[in-house]
Amino acid sequence: EEMLKVCRYVEVNGKIEALTQQRQVAIEALTQRYNKDGLRVVAVAYREFSNAQENFSVVDESDLILIGYVAFLDPPKESAMAAVKSLHAHGVTVKVLTGDNEFVTQKVCREIGIDFKQVLLGSVIETLTDQQLQRAVEQYHIFAKLSPVHKERIVEQLKANGHVVGFLGDGINDAAAIRAADIGISVDTAVDIAKESADLILLEKSLMVLEQGVIEGRRTFANMLKYIKMTASSNFGNVFSVL
Repeated sequence: EEMLKVCRYVEVNGKIEALTQQRQVAIEALTQRYNKDGLRVVAVAYREFSNAQENFSVVDESDLILIGYVAFLDPPKESAMAAVKSLHAHGVTVKVLTGDNEFVTQKVCREIGIDFKQVLLGSVIETLTDQQLQRAVEQYHIFAKLSPVHKERIVEQLKANGHVVGFLGDGINDAAAIRAADIGISVDTAVDIAKESADLILLEKSLMVLEQGVIEGRRTFANMLKYIKMTASSNFGNVFSVL
């Protein structure tokens, strides 16, 4: 969508023609079809300048000639479906927060067993108050076309609803949400800012490590509570004797 906004022409069979409304509708239909197959699509366009021009700015990124698309597949990890199932079995709700569009996201979520029917877009989140978003984060499991600020807001509202929130991310756009979450998680191949923002870094490729982390965390927490209760009960007797 962003590229089409700055394109004015299209190159077809070596001829440059106007990018009409009709052509634009056809292009959007084609790219949506690719998206629904799980392919991300990037539009490629160009513009010619005179040799005399040496300085360029954002203003020059206009009246471009659309030449085609690059489509690429980013399939989910093999362990993703098993990890989602195991987390659900342990009472952990899995939500997807992404900058990708809704069609690609729904395709991926369908493959890994996450409810994909309802999607909340970043453009809609912009219009919601904190109270409205607080209700929406409970209802929706997929949030698409998000900015880093949207991701952070969603995490904050989930926390406000009383949830303990873990956020797993590996990109620059995830850093704010990783920092906002109760448990920020990243991977060793992530960008530096994501790793620096995280509390935990996964060293293994498999997402099943998340299940092990949940189980071990709960075991540790239970043992801490037992120890505190034992210490408090024995110390109570000592203090009572002194008094």
